[in-house]
Amino acid sequence: MPEIFEKLGLDPKLLIAQAVNFILLLIILQKIGYKPILKMLNDRTEKIEKSLKQAKKIEEELKNTEETKLAEIKKAKQESQEIIKEANKLSEKKSQEMIEKTKAKTKEIVDGAKQEIQAEKESSIAEAKSEISDISIQIAKKIIGSNFDENKEREAVNDVLTKM
Repeated sequence: MPEIFEKLGLDPKLLIAQAVNFILLLIILQKIGYKPILKMLNDRTEKIEKSLKQAKKIEEELKNTEETKLAEIKKAKQESQEIIKEANKLSEKKSQEMIEKTKAKTKEIVDGAKQEIQAEKESSIAEAKSEISDISIQIAKKIIGSNFDENKEREAVNDVLTKM
């Protein structure tokens, strides 16, 4: 076998030394370069996966937050519509109450005015009767003379006026 190496122009000692050097170089590169590079690549892969998971989680949270926001807005709109309806009902009720109070007050004023007018009318009629009876008595005195009972005549005149 050493002859084959010599024919090829190779020195077996040198070849073994180069093989040993090559194996040592591979071991050194594996220890120094390959493992740290693999570790760095694995760390980078983990960071990227972690970032992707975090981005998905944030996206889901954002979606949930958006849905919650829309639900809250819808709820607020419904509540505001209910408040508006209640306010309208209350204002209509107050309006009806004010109208009823105004009608009652107006009726009260009209009734009071009617009573006052009736009292004035009765007072005027009584006053007119009194004046007519006094005038009638004076006329009767002048016509009949002094033989005359004023109280009896007043009663007679009042009876006639009452019958009218």
